[in-house]
Amino acid sequence: MEIGSGTDILSKRNKIFFFISSLIVLSLALSSCVLVKDSTKPLISNFTKSATLLSQHMIYFKANIIDTGSGLDKVAFELNNSPLPLSKEGSSVFVASWLGVYGSYNITVLAQDRAGNIATKTDSFFVADSTPPIIEVKTPLKVAKSVEFPLSVKAYDLQSGIKSVSLEIDGESVPISSNETLKWIFSSVGTHYISLTAINNQGLMSTKEVTVNVVNERKVPPYAQFISFPNVLQSDKSATFTVYAYSPNGIKEIDLKVGKVAESLYSSKNNTYTFHLPVYSLTDELVQATCTVYDALGVKKVIATNVLVLSKDSTSVVLFPHNFSTNEFESADKYVKIPFFVGGTDLNALKIKAYVDGVPVDITGSFPEMFALWNPSAGNHVLAIALNGKITEEKEFSFSPLEKTSSSSPATR
Repeated sequence: MEIGSGTDILSKRNKIFFFISSLIVLSLALSSCVLVKDSTKPLISNFTKSATLLSQHMIYFKANIIDTGSGLDKVAFELNNSPLPLSKEGSSVFVASWLGVYGSYNITVLAQDRAGNIATKTDSFFVADSTPPIIEVKTPLKVAKSVEFPLSVKAYDLQSGIKSVSLEIDGESVPISSNETLKWIFSSVGTHYISLTAINNQGLMSTKEVTVNVVNERKVPPYAQFISFPNVLQSDKSATFTVYAYSPNGIKEIDLKVGKVAESLYSSKNNTYTFHLPVYSLTDELVQATCTVYDALGVKKVIATNVLVLSKDSTSVVLFPHNFSTNEFESADKYVKIPFFVGGTDLNALKIKAYVDGVPVDITGSFPEMFALWNPSAGNHVLAIALNGKITEEKEFSFSPLEKTSSSSPATR
């Protein structure tokens, strides 16, 4: 009996030893597996961009990305460190798109697997300016023979700038700058032709042609036009507005109201009226300058324009419409136009950039009313406006592709 008991004890000890040894071997095996688990980065290949890189044109970025180990966890395309909207084609091709903006950029594709391994590739490129200059010609469509009238021309290019401007009236060249108001007289009745051409620094050209119908004086309706006015007013200083007003019946009175300040003038022989108004404002704000003209028969003509008022110590300002809403966005072929207002005491030195969710977007418009051109996507977004390299204002908004965009002018305050 004693010998039998010793054998049983020994057998039990062997079983325990075998079990413990098995656990140790299994633990070492598992540890070995963990140490060698997926140290390989994802593979990025065929990283390409659109062959044509032009502003206000869609630019596409593609890359083939695979991971044969733990599998992909994250893929991103970053334009100057800001992520672009991402989509997928098939099992391994990732695509990002962007509405091009004039300038130099870096595009980076980043891939991370579930083990934390990260692979990146970066490319640099330049987007050329594809948009010709914007031209404005402001003149009455019908004028009286031998009566002087204002001819205002404006050419601007926010991307590459204006190189040259030329003006022709009835085929004859007239010296002009890119932003000027001429006083002109037609001495003959009939249709006259005005053509303005502007070329930007990329060699792109715009031409605008308008016609003016010259008639006998008694057939001309009342007409009013701002000849000159400041885009930006400084609080606690006076501002000068010059208005042209003409009627064959004669002008009885012309009233100008800017914000809460108003002034009235009476008939002028040269049809030009100059107002000097004090400006009172404690904060940066957008106001409307409204001019009302009454001819000798009591016929009324009203014109208006937006101006920005800077607070006493401001040098520049960015404002959004008071009722900022996606319902006010104007739709276009590839983008929507998001309205904002900007101005400064020195517009020539003011460099403006706009970003949606950190991604650069193009800008168009004329001071003070500007528009950010954005390729819309659903969700919540942030519009940021930078002046001279510094973010000045940000505005949160949401957008749904089902929302209808309006073609009317944005609301002002």
